Amino acid sequence: MGDKAVNFILRVRRLSIFRIFQRTLLMLMPIAIVGSYFQIMQDVVFSPDSFIYNILNFDETMSDHIWYAGAFISKGFVRVTFGLFGLYAAYFAARYTARLYKRDSTLAGMTAVIVVMFCAYANNVGNSAGDRSPFSSSILKVNALLLALLIGYGVGQIFHWLGKEHHSVTYEHARHIQQRAWNALLPLAVSVLCGMILGIVIYELQIKILNSDTFKTLVAQIQGSNNLWEILPLLLLVMMLSWIGIGYPLSSLTNAATSTAATANLNYALKHGSAWNVPYKFLGSSLVYPYGAMGGATIILALIVIILLVRKNKQNENVAKANLLPAVFNANWGFMVGMPIILNPVLFLPFVIIPLINVVIAAAAIYCHLIPPCVYPVLKGTPGILIAFFGSNGNWINLIFSICLFILDVVLFIPITLWGQKIEKRLREYEQKAN
Repeated sequence: MGDKAVNFILRVRRLSIFRIFQRTLLMLMPIAIVGSYFQIMQDVVFSPDSFIYNILNFDETMSDHIWYAGAFISKGFVRVTFGLFGLYAAYFAARYTARLYKRDSTLAGMTAVIVVMFCAYANNVGNSAGDRSPFSSSILKVNALLLALLIGYGVGQIFHWLGKEHHSVTYEHARHIQQRAWNALLPLAVSVLCGMILGIVIYELQIKILNSDTFKTLVAQIQGSNNLWEILPLLLLVMMLSWIGIGYPLSSLTNAATSTAATANLNYALKHGSAWNVPYKFLGSSLVYPYGAMGGATIILALIVIILLVRKNKQNENVAKANLLPAVFNANWGFMVGMPIILNPVLFLPFVIIPLINVVIAAAAIYCHLIPPCVYPVLKGTPGILIAFFGSNGNWINLIFSICLFILDVVLFIPITLWGQKIEKRLREYEQKAN
């Protein structure tokens, strides 16, 4: 059974689309890491409702000039990294696809940029925001990474089927460049035509493609439900979407829910000075964010810890070290892209199952009256392991429980890590034979 699973994963990893996506994500790793550091600056330091800002009392200790400069710089770099991440992803996905089939990769990449930008424009205009810049479109953001990868791959395939073979040379004469441009005209025109059709569909149907608003109902249903058997399948869907590169639902989860049930829990805790006997003990906002996802960082941090302990792969170790600080403060995209976790078949099961296990264990602990529910809102950027502690108004039992839960996540990841090393070894052997 184990060998069959390994062989299946190997077959999936050898598919051109997975090879292209992996190479694209690895190329985008530096941008994602830089964006993660500026994200924690924006969300944790230069935000009045953030963890570090309030702990260090920056409202009193930091001058206005430094605050405005820091907020301007961090917000700007988050926008040009994560806000335009789809642009970079479409370019490199098209480029690597065309290069795989010995086609003009540079022009394929630029064509993908044109297509994804037109789709972003159509998305903004179609959502009654015609005066907004397409650069602010949700399609271009890192949370909609899957669509950009698919557009890039599709453009690369059009160049594969309609383009002419191209070999890069050290120095190109003007005549050679002109011929190269003419050779790319047909696949470029067909790609633009397909992009135009896609953009018209987006505009005419008023589709909010991969927008955070699209998933508001899903997130609200998770946070407002007090039924564990409803929360679990919805959480499974959220984690699957995150694994394929649609991060809006996971990033929108928080324990600061505005549902009637959450308000009732908070009012009860404030009135009685305790959250042990709140009316809605198994509310999704009290289970998923503090325990299932720990702010979105539980799986990321667990995998980073495993990599730093095992120390078998120097490249993975460097990626883990570079992303340790952002992951602590729930800025996970650097590691999600750099590992990569997104669309990695080896990490699919632990990525989607471990949060469900955490939620079930937390619900059982609440049912057995071992820990109180988390009903208090926590500050933005609060480290994942501390969310339950602050969400329960500083209950130390919750902190110990969160640490034990995190240790369990690390233990659960160990066999997956060993299995992944076996697959990587087999994959290297296959590539060596192919070469």
